Order: sequence, then structure tokens, then C-alpha cells
Amino acid sequence: MLTRKCRFALHFSLLIGSVLSIAPPFACLGSPPHHASAGSAAESQPAPTSVVRLTLRVYNYAHVDAVSLARSEKVAAQAFENVGIQLVWMDCPVPKTHSMTYPACQSDMGLRDLVLRILPRHMALQLAARDEPLGSAQTCPEREPACELSVFYHRVDELAVAGYREDRILGYVIAHEVAHILIGPGHSEEGIMRRQWTRFDLQRISWGLLLDFTSDQSKQLQYAVLRRMKQPVPDNPTRANLIAP
Repeated sequence: MLTRKCRFALHFSLLIGSVLSIAPPFACLGSPPHHASAGSAAESQPAPTSVVRLTLRVYNYAHVDAVSLARSEKVAAQAFENVGIQLVWMDCPVPKTHSMTYPACQSDMGLRDLVLRILPRHMALQLAARDEPLGSAQTCPEREPACELSVFYHRVDELAVAGYREDRILGYVIAHEVAHILIGPGHSEEGIMRRQWTRFDLQRISWGLLLDFTSDQSKQLQYAVLRRMKQPVPDNPTRANLIAP
């Protein structure tokens, strides 16, 4: 198991019990609203290529199916592409995988290299808080490499049993925890960084509709990655001036 490099962990308090009991007046479990296909089409449009990158070394201890995991990574990547940040994925070996070498995973890690651990129940229970969140992220200084985020996969799987899209939920949990590493423990009243996703949020995710970072969170994420790249932070960042020289 990877050595923990930071002292504390921030917990993504997405309460499963609360989520399943919350049913806003506009939420339903039937067919998606008429605008769902338009949202899905918008989501499928390619985002501008960015060279502001974060690399995630993925340790799939839960042995999530490779195809499903790739879909989840695409969902998380899209959330960051929308704010001008590219996520690069690197699969790394875990116990019970084929005996092959992964030389890239043995290389030194820099400030823009994060470690993603997808944990099964027995490993997640060692980290999960009393409220049983979906994941956690370490509190790491921006000058410290190899910050870790963890996803508690059995909790994601429970949402799938309740009828939600497992691969898409996993993607947004990853995006949420990556954001915690970059901008700290804060939450918002809406979007990806909501402390508790409602039933309607989960339904939107499952339909392929977007959850976004707020405008303020987008700027904070951009600033954080630029500082890790040791690039000057613009007064008013946009996708155009986030392209590194």
C-alpha cells in the first residue's frame, strides 16, 4: 500500500442515507426530462486542448472493470476540461494484477502528480468517517508531490444498486476529490462541490447532464494548477491564458 504523505484527510461527506431520502419536487425516477438529450450532446462536444495538466496514478484496488473505469475517467476529465485543466491517467499495478512491470509508475513524482486509490470495502472502512462518505482527499501543501485521494467503491456500488449510473457517479466523485486536493475542504450549494448530492443531482449525473464547478471554484482550480506548474497566475484567468508557454 502506498505510504501516506500528508497528515490529515478531508472527507467528502456525501451521505448515502440522506441522498436516498431526499426527493426534491422536481426529482423523479422515471424518464429524463426533454432537455436531457441536449445536455448529453453538449457534454459530448470536445473541449479545447489544454496543456495545463495533472497526472493521476490510478491504483485500482477494487478491481473495477477496465471499460467502466475508462468511462469514469472520461467523466472526471470532462469536468476539468471545462475549466481548462487536462487530467492524464496512468494505470499502476496493485496486488493480484498480472506480473508485469510498470516503469512509468516507478518514476519520480512532481507537484502535478496525484495518486488515486479506488478502494474496496475492507480497505475503505479503515479510512471512512462515521458518516460513510464516498471518498476522501489529503490536505497537502502545494509544494508537496504525490498527494493522495481515495474513492470508497462499495459506496458507489450501493448507488448503482439504487438505480444510478455507477461509472458516471465514480467519475464525479473522482473530480470532487481532486478538487479538494487543489482548493481545500470548501463546498458549495450546488454543482460538483456540493457537500451532499441530492437525489436529483444523482439523477442528472446518470442521465449524462453536467454538474459543474462554480465560477469561483473554477478560478481557484486554475490558480492552484498554475502555482504547481510554477507559472504566473493571471489577474483574470481564461482558457486562452492558461496555455503554458
